[in-house]
Amino acid sequence: MKRAVPAVLLLALAAGIAGGLVFAWMLDPVESYESVPLALRLEDKYVYLALIGDLYVKEGDLAGAESRLATVGVEAEGPVLAGMIADYLDAGGRPEDIRNLARLAETLGASGGVLNVFALEPVSSPEPTDTVAPQEVASPTAAPSPTPVPTFLLAEQTAICAEPGLPGSILVWVRDAAGNGLPGVEVVVSWSAGQDRFFTGLRPELGKGYADFEMAPQVAYDVALAGFRGDMVEGIDSDLLPGVCPTDTLALNWRLAFQQVP
Repeated sequence: MKRAVPAVLLLALAAGIAGGLVFAWMLDPVESYESVPLALRLEDKYVYLALIGDLYVKEGDLAGAESRLATVGVEAEGPVLAGMIADYLDAGGRPEDIRNLARLAETLGASGGVLNVFALEPVSSPEPTDTVAPQEVASPTAAPSPTPVPTFLLAEQTAICAEPGLPGSILVWVRDAAGNGLPGVEVVVSWSAGQDRFFTGLRPELGKGYADFEMAPQVAYDVALAGFRGDMVEGIDSDLLPGVCPTDTLALNWRLAFQQVP
């Protein structure tokens, strides 16, 4: 019986090793949480796109930008990138990130749509010179005053009948002091249960300073321009009183015009 003991131990050891492998490989495998950008969720991919646009504007390296786009699974073609930019804007992308990506999309051959507003040319920095200016002792001066924030006042607030069968909309025009439409202005609309934003200039056929927002029935909205001083429109809705508009009209539109103070 003593000679049989080692064989029993070997069998037990083999069974333990096999059981451990089964547990490690099949029942509780090690999971890797490192993801390549190509496998990212859409909202995380937007973060990578913002970085790609920022690096392109800083470096001017088109080949590098194309390579980075391929890494996140986006074709390095202007129209493809422009479509993602529009989706990113709708998802709440920051205007500065949108502008950087728009410049990249324009370089890749896209035009129109969101690029009409956000594809701005970068501001060139002055080239350094080898001439060293003599140092002068400057007399104390007062600190420069901050640039005043532009003020926009409400120039028009008019209710009009919506097109037959269509829901009501907020129609916004933003103009400078000379009356010219201003593209790229962020308009914030809020209501009791939420908030949204939209930008002027995305429908240039209706004016550079034009934007619109579709209202839901029986909801009151407040409207203001983001980042500026000025008027806020409060409590407008699309509800229609009987007999005011033609019988096939279902809602009201609101025309709002904001004009910069000289």
